[in-house]
Amino acid sequence: MKSSIRTIKTTILGILFLSLSMSNAQIIYEDQLETVYLNKNAEEVVYTNSFSDFNNDLIAINEISFKNQIQKANQNNDHLLFLSERSNLQILTSTYLKTIRRGANQSNDPKSFKAFLNEKLPELIHQFRKDNNLEELYIISRKNTFNGKIDALPSVL
Repeated sequence: MKSSIRTIKTTILGILFLSLSMSNAQIIYEDQLETVYLNKNAEEVVYTNSFSDFNNDLIAINEISFKNQIQKANQNNDHLLFLSERSNLQILTSTYLKTIRRGANQSNDPKSFKAFLNEKLPELIHQFRKDNNLEELYIISRKNTFNGKIDALPSVL
């Protein structure tokens, strides 16, 4: 009789402990979850896309000095904003420039550059599919990265 009461008490305490730990986990991760928009519309309606404008500005420069651009963005504390009914993204311009530089440096072609950006910025995946300037952005960015400069050296052998 005593052992069955002890077993019931242990079971009840175990269930209470599990329920409390699960509710704490919900509170911890609740702030990290993003808003999910349910919509029958297959096309994403974009309200603001400063990433595309910024890419066009970088392409217009034609000679990107990532070091200078990153320093300027840090001094001005500039942000890029993407706002649509599906996703919201706001990041520092310097962080985006570092992502572009890293992607251009690690990629060997525009296709892998696009895949790198899709992986690092999944909120913009639909926009990257539409953006025809990513190949141009890759070519201009690649010239000013370490591996791009090494590729530009004449072959000695």
